[in-house]
Amino acid sequence: MVKPYTFDDVVSALNQIAPYDWRGFWTERLTNHGPGAPLGGVEGSGWKVVYDEIPSEMLTGSASMNRTVPAALAFGLLLNEDGTISDVTEGLPAAKAGIGPGMKLIAVNGRRWMPEVVHAAIKTAQGNVLPIELLVENGQFFQTYSVSYHDGDKNPHLERASGQPDVLDVMLHPLTK
Repeated sequence: MVKPYTFDDVVSALNQIAPYDWRGFWTERLTNHGPGAPLGGVEGSGWKVVYDEIPSEMLTGSASMNRTVPAALAFGLLLNEDGTISDVTEGLPAAKAGIGPGMKLIAVNGRRWMPEVVHAAIKTAQGNVLPIELLVENGQFFQTYSVSYHDGDKNPHLERASGQPDVLDVMLHPLTK
């Protein structure tokens, strides 16, 4: 027999294990769609997230393994190698332009889409006032979306935060410390 549980049941069970404001903790995390990822754990471990134009080995490897195009992450698209948009990051330029998952990228700034074309458009857009124009297929319809993005390539990396202990390294190598 299926015995469903409620949010209150979860909060009560967690408080029996470790007393805490679990209601506030989960309410914040389940209802907050604020900008960016929750980085408190990373920052508390002595690191910070920085962005630059060079994709990390992890990002490049993940893109290769998952057959995605990392360049499109800069303005909020998770783009498969066939041009299908598998996800859009809320609050970033692609979502603000009206692009959604399930659509398919056909062209970028008037050129047939290819990963290199996306990358070139992002590079050209840096410091430029013109938006990136994406021709997108949605079912049987085609539409051009203007994506207001001007920051160039943005690839995440972890970097040590000066003046803070490296807790992350201690956690990853507990036997050697």
